[in-house]
Amino acid sequence: MTLDQSYRWLMACYPRAYRRQYEDEMIGVLLDDARPGQRRPAMRDALSLLGGAVGAHVRQAGVRFSGYAWREAAQAIGLIAALMLFVRDARVPVLHLAMFADSYPEGLGERFVLWPVGLVALLWLTVAVSAVFGWGRAAAAIAVCCAAFEVVRVAEAYGQYSTVRNLWPAVLAAMVPLMLAVRAPRSATASLRRWRLGTLAAATLMSVGAPSVAQVTGADDSTTPVYGTWIFTVGVGRIEAILLTAGYLLFALVILSTPAVLRRRLLALVVPVGVTLLLTRVGLGATGPFLQRSTHDGVLAALTPTQWLALVLTPALLFAVAVAILHRRERSGTQGA
Repeated sequence: MTLDQSYRWLMACYPRAYRRQYEDEMIGVLLDDARPGQRRPAMRDALSLLGGAVGAHVRQAGVRFSGYAWREAAQAIGLIAALMLFVRDARVPVLHLAMFADSYPEGLGERFVLWPVGLVALLWLTVAVSAVFGWGRAAAAIAVCCAAFEVVRVAEAYGQYSTVRNLWPAVLAAMVPLMLAVRAPRSATASLRRWRLGTLAAATLMSVGAPSVAQVTGADDSTTPVYGTWIFTVGVGRIEAILLTAGYLLFALVILSTPAVLRRRLLALVVPVGVTLLLTRVGLGATGPFLQRSTHDGVLAALTPTQWLALVLTPALLFAVAVAILHRRERSGTQGA
């Protein structure tokens, strides 16, 4: 391989548009500075080119994500994520309040142990309401505290049981302040329209109230739970499972019913959360199809460095792939038109 070919191989790391504009000029300068008879790029030049490639990709991504559609999608997904996290944290406290109201006062003192989760649930609801009114910065500030709580919960569970099954809410929670801090041309309310906001409200009420309805009405058969643990976290009764599924489907309907430009970005933004859910619920287990974990006396062993690396990099890489496919598809559609 000649020196010119080596430099062109390194330049292949740059974005295509950047190469078309600057590749020949940059390679010409590098060849002029090369020593007589030099056959390989100097380490300093190679590192400089690779660093420049990373910077070019970061700048290109910044330009892409600063577009109108991405900023609008960020506001919308911030609202939807805050409501979903409210649902997750509020279900158990609401269930205990319903049981108390239904003449089950015993153990009330123990139920007050749930107050930190209930408080965080109220904060997530505050985040969602603030996003609806367009107070993105205030919502982002509150979401930072809530996200820290979710991360601490995951760290405690991993420290005690070596489990990462509930890592996905921490990933989703970490996204919320980042999404809501983005300054968008219009609020999530304007982006989603009134009927979608009504659907989100219905999904939230249905999901939060699912265990309470099943418990208070006595309509659920607790002896035959549905063990959809990769979806519901724990085995739930059939009525609760039906209500939760209906709530989840309404959340999905809101995303899928948005205009195509917004919908593609919303789906791309949920890729890291979905991949994390699949990895932690299906992949990383004693009988997982990949990244299988060993057990000691029935207890899962700690994640290995390779498994941690896969858990961190896989969602990020698949998100990058989703974004690349999205932009290529839209660019092809524009050129075809």
